[in-house]
Amino acid sequence: MKLKKDRGRFTVRFDMENPDHVRAVEYLERQRDRGKAQYLADTILCYEKAETKSFPQVNRALIEQIVQEYLEKQNAGHTPDLQKEEPSISSPPIDLIARALADFSG
Repeated sequence: MKLKKDRGRFTVRFDMENPDHVRAVEYLERQRDRGKAQYLADTILCYEKAETKSFPQVNRALIEQIVQEYLEKQNAGHTPDLQKEEPSISSPPIDLIARALADFSG
């Protein structure tokens, strides 16, 4: 196979008759102009990690504790305002990428 002149440059055409491709285009359109390459790189790497099952293990006890605390506050008549809290975003945002991949796979 002949080497490309510019290895980092690709041209991709999506099939707008394919619902999966349409959804992929919609995700890409939401990215800022210079963010599309990073989004695609993150998505590809996340997909590859999912294929090799190399995701870090989830701390189930911590998740259960957080859910229990939330339910207790809600039952006490105090529903926390989740909109005011700043979300913690890891780099790359694996949970967002994983959801996007799940959407792609249907």
